[in-house]
Amino acid sequence: MGNKLNNDEAAEAVTDQPDARPEVAASEVKPPTLEQATPATPPNRWGSWKEIVDRISYQGIVRNMPYLMFLTVLCILYITNNNRAISLTRSINNKTKELKELRWRYMDIQSRLMFQTSETQLIPKAQTIGLQPLDKPAFEIKVKVPAKEEE
Repeated sequence: MGNKLNNDEAAEAVTDQPDARPEVAASEVKPPTLEQATPATPPNRWGSWKEIVDRISYQGIVRNMPYLMFLTVLCILYITNNNRAISLTRSINNKTKELKELRWRYMDIQSRLMFQTSETQLIPKAQTIGLQPLDKPAFEIKVKVPAKEEE
């Protein structure tokens, strides 16, 4: 049949050639781990539980004391600044209310003054002390002063 081999001959031909891979027993084969299966994934950032506990433990806290002090100072400044801003806002609101009240008082007094100084209000008050309104219009008095002669 030409170049074709039957199944027995094909099996013998495959077994006659040396294998490129050494034969390994099934018990020695390990399944691929997650890191081996996907090398593109980043490693675990936090590490194991032991590393996490070590970071939180007493020695971890002592090593990070400057950073913790810095955070404490920042928190105190934040709280102080917030309280100061709240008190400043309250003070501004109180001053705004007081300013509105004073503005209304000013406008009220100004309107009263305008009413009291009107001519219709002044004539009766002036009559009680004996003053009369003018009968003729006001006029201007001009006096001629003679020029002094030089000596």
